[in-house]
Amino acid sequence: MNTYYYTDDLRLKDDILEYKRKDTFTKVKKHNWHHILNEYGWEKINKQWIIILNKYSDNKEKNSRYSMIDCERDGDCFFHCIANALNERDIYTDNYYVASDIRKMISDNISKEQYNFMISTYRIMKDADDFNEGWDPYEIDSLEDFKECIETSGHVYWGDYMLLQLLCEILKINIFILKANEYENDYSIYNTMCEYKRDYDNIFLILENDSHFKLLGYFKDKMISYFVSENIPIELKRLFKLKE
Repeated sequence: MNTYYYTDDLRLKDDILEYKRKDTFTKVKKHNWHHILNEYGWEKINKQWIIILNKYSDNKEKNSRYSMIDCERDGDCFFHCIANALNERDIYTDNYYVASDIRKMISDNISKEQYNFMISTYRIMKDADDFNEGWDPYEIDSLEDFKECIETSGHVYWGDYMLLQLLCEILKINIFILKANEYENDYSIYNTMCEYKRDYDNIFLILENDSHFKLLGYFKDKMISYFVSENIPIELKRLFKLKE
């Protein structure tokens, strides 16, 4: 029997989420998950995305199971999201990840060849006035300099599609991104330029207004944010054209 306590009033018992009600633990259900988990940071995803995902559903539910959690706005939101998903995967173990662990993971695994390619690309982007990060690629003179840059928390190295591709290979995961830009009314799939690998596990992110990442979750007895292929909801499989 596995039991993990988020708080004194919320626990995961054998992969069933329960909350304390009148001194007794009760199963969180599909009709009330948003009320119970809201105080822990989980909120329903954007209404537009609920409408879109419902179009791919065989059984439209009155209370959408799709959720998202805000993983801090400190320049590390992408890394916080990945860390939170890994923590859900490893919840019954002693493993616990924070954003700096994800940065260090990337730094430790980047090769000289990858560094040369990435820094050359960044310099081309800067020359084309298409580089918007808080560091200067022309001030990076070595792989060690670049590793230090990657490991620096905050609004310095945010990461991009090249870093995302690296992380996917390191962790053996697919990362999918849903755009949610309320100013441009853009609710579409973000092209990560990563090849989908069916034998990898999966993490889904929401990119809000092209500037902030949130972690996507799906309630099914518990809040799932780290998906094996078998438990990806049918709506997401159809949206991203994954094999059902």
